[in-house]
Amino acid sequence: MTWFWIFPLVILLAAAYRWQFWRLPKKGLTVLMYHHIGHTAPDDAQYSFTISPQHFQAQLDMLQKHGFTPIGLDELKAAFQTGKPLPAKPVLLTFDDGYADNFQNLFPVLQKRKVKALIFLVTDFIGKEPGYMTWQQVRQMQESGLVQFGSHTLDHARLRRLPQEDILRQLTQSKAALEEKLGVACEAFCYPFGSGGFDKRVRPLVFQAGYLFDFSTKPGINPWPWKGKKTLLRAFPRGGETLTDFYIQITRGKSKF
Repeated sequence: MTWFWIFPLVILLAAAYRWQFWRLPKKGLTVLMYHHIGHTAPDDAQYSFTISPQHFQAQLDMLQKHGFTPIGLDELKAAFQTGKPLPAKPVLLTFDDGYADNFQNLFPVLQKRKVKALIFLVTDFIGKEPGYMTWQQVRQMQESGLVQFGSHTLDHARLRRLPQEDILRQLTQSKAALEEKLGVACEAFCYPFGSGGFDKRVRPLVFQAGYLFDFSTKPGINPWPWKGKKTLLRAFPRGGETLTDFYIQITRGKSKF
């Protein structure tokens, strides 16, 4: 008879350990990390990195329903440098790599909804590698006023494995390419491979190269004001997750351990 209630209790505790719903919602800046907006099969290697356009719009609906305000890099910079207040529930949408589906599938949604986003480009892949945007597409997105761009290195290098000279080359040359192509300062950087892609040598070099913000894949909600002592955290909505998962992502910073 004892096992009758112990077994369900074990299941409940296991679920509570895995899921973040039992944690209190956190206040601060929510940054969301995306890659592809499109369609792919569950057995595809990119499945967890892909959100369908329809599900992405449903996520935007949920943000609106719960009082979140999407901001752009300009608002983030103003708040960081001048102390200008952010909205009560700010959220920054970020996209890594610069895939062609960001132009084909994401951009129409941003235009329809008048929502801003920040895309980190692997600059040597733009206009050269299949499946990535062209510079003409990048400029068209920029001219809309809805999309800004940051660096994701020249060729998606794992920076921690490189000597300092090559790290600086990845940082400075990708920054210079973006500034030359787009005519504006490049002030945001995103580490390839997230927290596994950099170490204590790398981060100071990012700021030495002239960036104001650095983003990793470490999950969480960012306390605001941000002091720059740690990278900006990003929640990661995965392909195949539900809107309940998404709600936990935007309020706790991650849906699972």
